[in-house]
Amino acid sequence: MSLYLSIFSSFLKIGTFGYGGGPALIPLIEKEAVYQHHWLTSEEFVDTIAMANTLPGPISTKLALCIGLKVGGAAGATVAITAMLLPSTVLIIILSMLYYRYRNLTSVQGIIRGVRPVVIALLMVTVAHLAPKSVFTWDTFIIALVSFVVVFYLNIHPIFTIIAAGIIGILFYR
Repeated sequence: MSLYLSIFSSFLKIGTFGYGGGPALIPLIEKEAVYQHHWLTSEEFVDTIAMANTLPGPISTKLALCIGLKVGGAAGATVAITAMLLPSTVLIIILSMLYYRYRNLTSVQGIIRGVRPVVIALLMVTVAHLAPKSVFTWDTFIIALVSFVVVFYLNIHPIFTIIAAGIIGILFYR
């Protein structure tokens, strides 16, 4: 299988079967990029997530771009993003039409309520997978905890927290 076909099929699979939003797709992307195709090491994958999180937009799309770029250059990035977005684009058009037509049905409302906890569980799985691979010491734990408090409780935009953490990293981890 050619490289571009491999990139396309991997990200099409992730885009087709990955549910729960960007962060919930991280374990699926990791499985393909790190364990199945060995395009990245575990450490490179965590570093790519950290770098991608400094930019606006969905993490899954940014990861597709970064991995596609590393593996296949600009063409690989284009193939990865196209494959990743194709299934959701087609499905969201169809589902939006159906949802807005049938949204008042109790069965549709029940489906939505039933799916919400699964999204939370998928986010928890992402944290459980990434935390052990991150370099976690007391100082980095404090940075993570303060960042959580600042974003969650003080409603400070995440970009300011990311910039502050980057500055702290420059000052203390040269």
